[in-house]
Amino acid sequence: MKTSLNFFIIFFFLTFFNKSVYANVTYNEILDNPTDLELNLNYAKQQERAGNIKSTISTLERLSILYPKNSDIKLYLLSILLKMDSKIKVDFMVKTMLNDPNTSDETKNLIAELLSDKKFEDKKKTRWIAYVDLKYSQTEENNISGRTKSGKLAKSNGTTDSEVPFPTNDSRLTLGYDKTFARSTSLTLGKILSDSSSIFMNLGSNLNTNNKKLKGENDIHSGSLSYFKAFKNHYVSPYIYYNKFNYRMQEDYQSKGFGLNNTYLFNDKFNLNYAISYTNSKYHSEPSPLDAQGNQIFVDAGDLNNNEVYAFSSRLNYNISNKTQVSSKLIYSNIDHSKKYDSYNSGGINIMFARILPFGTLKASATHLTNIYDAKKFTVSTLKDRKDKSLVTSLTLTGDINQLFPFLKNINKDNNFFYTLSFKESNVNSNISSYEIKRSFKTIGISKRINFND
Repeated sequence: MKTSLNFFIIFFFLTFFNKSVYANVTYNEILDNPTDLELNLNYAKQQERAGNIKSTISTLERLSILYPKNSDIKLYLLSILLKMDSKIKVDFMVKTMLNDPNTSDETKNLIAELLSDKKFEDKKKTRWIAYVDLKYSQTEENNISGRTKSGKLAKSNGTTDSEVPFPTNDSRLTLGYDKTFARSTSLTLGKILSDSSSIFMNLGSNLNTNNKKLKGENDIHSGSLSYFKAFKNHYVSPYIYYNKFNYRMQEDYQSKGFGLNNTYLFNDKFNLNYAISYTNSKYHSEPSPLDAQGNQIFVDAGDLNNNEVYAFSSRLNYNISNKTQVSSKLIYSNIDHSKKYDSYNSGGINIMFARILPFGTLKASATHLTNIYDAKKFTVSTLKDRKDKSLVTSLTLTGDINQLFPFLKNINKDNNFFYTLSFKESNVNSNISSYEIKRSFKTIGISKRINFND
């Protein structure tokens, strides 16, 4: 478990911090010879002399994985952490070494001396974690009203199926291209219960508005509670949550649910994650509401839209290197809706590739799902049992804003500004024309974390 934990620490540092190239030992040489002890140690010392402490730490943490019985490496890492006054990481490192059967009594005495020299034992490590995330994003969508590919909608009179034209754009409710603006704030409070467990509470608020379209704007209030426990090679996290959705010109509803995530580490290359969840959504009862012009917005509301979702997924991750990961995920869910024609089973697969670059982490993903519906919607089709197949592809780049704009380091000294760039395309094929819809989304976002433990 200790080895795997260190691997994830390496992955974190490689994700958020740039790697510099110096004259003596270049980073390319390290990549070509990742297991060369002398080369890596020289590189770590070189980075320390240059003041690049974070790169020094990531190199030493990698070496501690490759050479778990080498106490000198761990002592060197511990001394660097002490210089940074990193309470949590030092505490973790000390406990790891003291519990390691490979650590000699002499090394344990050296650890005690290091701590004494820094008087670190007098500094009580906080058992609480608290931070606030502030986020803003803008999404451009080319088909926000879900216009069908054919430009038509299926219609049935109970005996015969036909098609009618999709409603024309009216600049209020039915649009093609539009922009959505999202602003969110969340507060996370956590408590470290032991060396291997913790508990977190999150409270959040989101406000989503459109540039032109009125229907669909919303604000969301959310809360969740999660528990984390590590034992042997398992990392288990059960959780519960509650969301309240307040929509403009649509039905409001609230959802609550619970779930369980577990990641099992086979080794530093392979790990398996599986998750199960349950969600219950209950709509507010407000039949036949009207808009400002007196037009009926929707017919069925309230209890007619209540639904339950049972979901399961299993993902196998393979770490090709400390900078590259590929994964494959199996997905299954059952949606039990009050209206049987909106109930369906969904199953499919997701494939993802992730690569750490000097300016951020790039992820490419593709998800294929097949939805099979339980019953016919007779106002749409009396002849066909609905079946949809969808393909969602996405490309996302995330990272520290300093990685894109190094000149901002003087402003963003704590590395707590992050960026997101993404493109997503959704293409749904159906045996009923009303549900054949193609959409694309372009998103740019920025977030700031305010850490109260600093």
